[in-house]
Amino acid sequence: MQVAAKTTIAALSALASAATVARADDIPVPTAQASALHAEFLVHSPTPATPGVTCIVDTGINDNPDTNAAVIGRQTVFSGDTSDSDADVQHGTYLAMNIAAPANGWGMVGIAPQTRVLSIRGIDSGAHSFLSNAYAAGIDRCLQAKLNKRMNVETVLLALGRADTDTTSEGQSVQDEISTARAQGIAVVAAAGDDGGAVQWPARYETAFAVGASDGRGGFCSSGSRGPELDVSALGCGDDTALWDTGEPATIDGSSTSAGLVAGALTALRAYQPDLSPDQAQELLLATAEGNGGSKVINVAAAFRAAGLAAMVDAYQPTAPAAPPKPAVITVGTICPDGGVLSCQRPKLAAANRKRGKIRLTVAAVPAGSFLQAKVTRRWHTAHGRSITVKASRWTKLRLRFASIDGERSHTLVVRHRDIGKRHHRRAS
Repeated sequence: MQVAAKTTIAALSALASAATVARADDIPVPTAQASALHAEFLVHSPTPATPGVTCIVDTGINDNPDTNAAVIGRQTVFSGDTSDSDADVQHGTYLAMNIAAPANGWGMVGIAPQTRVLSIRGIDSGAHSFLSNAYAAGIDRCLQAKLNKRMNVETVLLALGRADTDTTSEGQSVQDEISTARAQGIAVVAAAGDDGGAVQWPARYETAFAVGASDGRGGFCSSGSRGPELDVSALGCGDDTALWDTGEPATIDGSSTSAGLVAGALTALRAYQPDLSPDQAQELLLATAEGNGGSKVINVAAAFRAAGLAAMVDAYQPTAPAAPPKPAVITVGTICPDGGVLSCQRPKLAAANRKRGKIRLTVAAVPAGSFLQAKVTRRWHTAHGRSITVKASRWTKLRLRFASIDGERSHTLVVRHRDIGKRHHRRAS
């Protein structure tokens, strides 16, 4: 994914008991993602003899009733506490809830509430980008928890990515840690990205299990990254969640969300069928996925049946879903590397003037290797300097963006009538 998001880690809690039917205060089940992935039965399934652990290397996890019931350990690669350092999005906190929130009468119910979470904060407090050496250290902590602390770590979740492959020695260390984790029986699930372009790194690394964001019809979400390196997809736009601090209903978007769903499903599958290796479990998800082409959406029920767990699936008796309240909307993205890639940027307006039915827009700067585009109605106009002029006799808003010859796009800046004649920098909402 490629949207701005920060990173930290947090989560310490007791093991939860067997999953039960959600109470009235939980967001109604089945959630949109459970229905889309045919995973409704997991909410009502008993906890396996040894619960599986998903190790989330991310921004950390804040305390709330859902995370306190799911998280069994928290660590940080950096100094300081292990709570979520992403003050804007609470990226890691939502991932943990998305995977393992229990049916406890508060917030939401995760895709696999029997799953436990180990949180590794792999980004320094206040940082807005991840360092490869810290990311590698976070993966290693997941591995050490399995080897030395006897935690049943089945899956590592890497929901932070970047458009370009890190070819430095630090980048190689990330790939080495992924390979080592796989060799030690840990699946590594990575988010493909959210810039509509190619699969990001490290998801594109062949040993990682790359997950894209699909919509409710089985196609790609409009912003979902895609390409031949993609393995599977899961619902990544319009997923159900709850606001991390109040438990109120919300929706959430992003391939981070999709990767969390696949990580939760893989962890649960291997916990219920402990003899499955990472390769075998991933092959079951691939073989039973629905759809053609790049967007093959996992079918959790079909994968469990193929693993000899049909009795679990058949034990589920669906109930009439309750009408959910109107949700708030949250967008979860991944972190932007230092310096930013184009899809992590947005034009800053320096001047906007109108004369004789034409509007001249000037931005503060144009990133190297890109050009400026403006749209009034249906067509984007292009200029190769800091200014662009468009005909706009009747209009309510103009749109500005950066683009590159390889198809990458920036976030869009909206210019309205009140901006004409002003001279200042502005960010669109």
